[in-house]
Amino acid sequence: MPIPAQERRRQLAAALAKNPLLLDDQLATLLKVSIHTVRSDRRKAGIPEVRKRGDGLSDVLYARARTLSQQEIVGELLEVDLDCEGLSLLDATAEMGLKKSGIIRGHWLFAQANTLANAIVDADVALTGDARVRFLAPIHVGERALAKARMVQSRRHVKKVQVAIKTKDRLVFEGVFTIYCLSDKLAAHFRLKPQF
Repeated sequence: MPIPAQERRRQLAAALAKNPLLLDDQLATLLKVSIHTVRSDRRKAGIPEVRKRGDGLSDVLYARARTLSQQEIVGELLEVDLDCEGLSLLDATAEMGLKKSGIIRGHWLFAQANTLANAIVDADVALTGDARVRFLAPIHVGERALAKARMVQSRRHVKKVQVAIKTKDRLVFEGVFTIYCLSDKLAAHFRLKPQF
């Protein structure tokens, strides 16, 4: 028996209250309805699409990423839990790809992974000291790359962060980043940050 429209919209609002970044297809699966029903319910309830719902949230997440400014992050931060884990999303655009093949250049995936690894570190200044990475499959223009970072080791001033990047159907990148963490005072002492 189908769920009445008002109850379905209540469930939709409750799901988005828990995670405002759920995509319409994820909501359709969760509510066991078609994606068209989700879009219709969302419009009738005045709930914007995921990009607009995420606008205010991204400002909060950028503020939480202590070591990087918004301009320094490659990809869009979706989740930041300092010294624990984080998520970012990168839309592969034509400017990122090779003209002949449409394959995204590897430095874009590396930059997404590296900036996410630095973003989850709870430090005044974070510097990548080492990166061991593997490119497992190509990503093409038009695909979305979801990066997940997880802190795997934390010692005084050195942290290791594991990052995996997936497209909708495959793992495309994995790596472990060694991040050196410094206080503002120590960074200024080593002339890595200006003194004020």
